[in-house]
Amino acid sequence: MTATMMSPARPPYDAQLADALRRYVGAEWERDVAVDGLRRLAGGTAHETWAFDVHDGYRGETHPLVLRRDVDQGMLDTDLAIEFELLTALRGLGIAVPRPWWCDGSGPLLGRPFMIVSRVDGTDIRKHLAAHPDTDGPRLGLQLVRLQNRLHQVDDLRPELPSGLPRRGPEGELAEWDRLIRQSGIEPGPLVGAALAWLRDHLPPTREWRLVHGDFKTNNLLFGADGAITVLDWEMAHLGDPVEDLAWTMLWSTRFDLVGGLLSPEDYLAAYEAESGREIDAATLLFWRVLALVKLAAIFLTGVSRDGPVPPTQHLMGRGLHHIEAQLADLLLTALHGTGNR
Repeated sequence: MTATMMSPARPPYDAQLADALRRYVGAEWERDVAVDGLRRLAGGTAHETWAFDVHDGYRGETHPLVLRRDVDQGMLDTDLAIEFELLTALRGLGIAVPRPWWCDGSGPLLGRPFMIVSRVDGTDIRKHLAAHPDTDGPRLGLQLVRLQNRLHQVDDLRPELPSGLPRRGPEGELAEWDRLIRQSGIEPGPLVGAALAWLRDHLPPTREWRLVHGDFKTNNLLFGADGAITVLDWEMAHLGDPVEDLAWTMLWSTRFDLVGGLLSPEDYLAAYEAESGREIDAATLLFWRVLALVKLAAIFLTGVSRDGPVPPTQHLMGRGLHHIEAQLADLLLTALHGTGNR
């Protein structure tokens, strides 16, 4: 029998990535390091996220880190380099965010652009609330309102922020999410279409430009053992109307999210107005609440329209469109009746 030359087995993907991370961090620190515990984390719309540990034998230290790497056909077109600069600036301003270590926009060693940040010890607030039903919800809700307002005050120090941070008011945000819906190639349905038409006819003025997180909700807020809260996932951050942030936060009103279970929507807005000194205009808030649902629809449609295998969570996203339509119907009725209810 003639022997056949066999190609060596290709190592598992995670092993290749772990080796690439070992070589990258070792080159940055100019010494040998070891990498273990590499695991893919759930979530993420524009990037894949991996947790891993780096062991520095020379210093006798272990560093828990997180890799965020671009994905092919990600849901959102975001710039890791700008996000990295923003994290650097926010840490310098005393905002609790993960420590940024490195960012590589070309990513030759890891295959795609990436950044590496510290992994913060803690539990996202949604899981913390589920595990600790005796938590003082209103007190924690007020803490989050103060934190959100503090982020909106960061813009007073705008020279510290990245020059490339996007600046998008109502018209720009509407155009961006409309573009993504059209790009998905999926007909969103008459209610989403009606919402887009209503939004185009009711663009509010932007009275002030502030730092907008863009995804301020409990699973992006990490609750530490010491009670400190770290803000994660800044990929949708931009300069815009702070009411946009409030409307997005109000969208997540399940038992374990920011408003539901912590504060009523009315108490949440009243607390924010008292904390910030801003009076939230009812018509402006209604615009952003409708746009928040359109934004969520765009994210869902983009997720289910990607080529290749679609994770089960993204199939569930597609089914969530029915819930979005029901909420849009309620808000559009409010708009048609001209009540301006908050």
